[in-house]
Amino acid sequence: MSKELLNKHTAGVLGAVIKQPHWKKDELSSRLRQVLDEMRHDAGTQEAYLESLLRNVTYLFENTNRAISLLKFCVEEEKFMTQETFQQAMLEVPKLVNETNFFVENMPRFKELVYKGSTIEEQAAHGELVYCDSKLVNDMVIDFIGTFLQPNNKDFMFNFMEYASDVVVETVMQFCKTYSGLMLKELNSKEMIQK
Repeated sequence: MSKELLNKHTAGVLGAVIKQPHWKKDELSSRLRQVLDEMRHDAGTQEAYLESLLRNVTYLFENTNRAISLLKFCVEEEKFMTQETFQQAMLEVPKLVNETNFFVENMPRFKELVYKGSTIEEQAAHGELVYCDSKLVNDMVIDFIGTFLQPNNKDFMFNFMEYASDVVVETVMQFCKTYSGLMLKELNSKEMIQK
């Protein structure tokens, strides 16, 4: 099959995913705003808030990478895991984070990505954007894989098995990042996320 067909299939699945109620603009905006407000409130200071954003972005990257590695495994092996197996494997991420020096070892890698701006306010605003983007990409990847593993969808999802796993993963990530960017642009243009 062609790359164009893979793009079409991926766009079709993600198009169905983002039609679900929890992806509606108002719902999405309200959820993101609530999470950011709670993080800001719990942090107390701008510096602690920025650190919290960095911590969450670091966690989300690990969570997304775990999910993508499981999708890659399914495509390589040409078989579907159950949704329960997927969820169980995803529960290993919080364990890894809590039982190791995960944040100490990984947060420095993301500091430059999150801490952009000349003032703490600019850094916090930029950090919020990076967090929201990371969160949307992560949630989209998880929803995509949930749809991919849904037993009723197997006949259609077998189409993805015809490609190299790297190509499938790269395509899914590319679409998730593009959709996330478009959603954030729309939410920001309506100032739905900003205070």
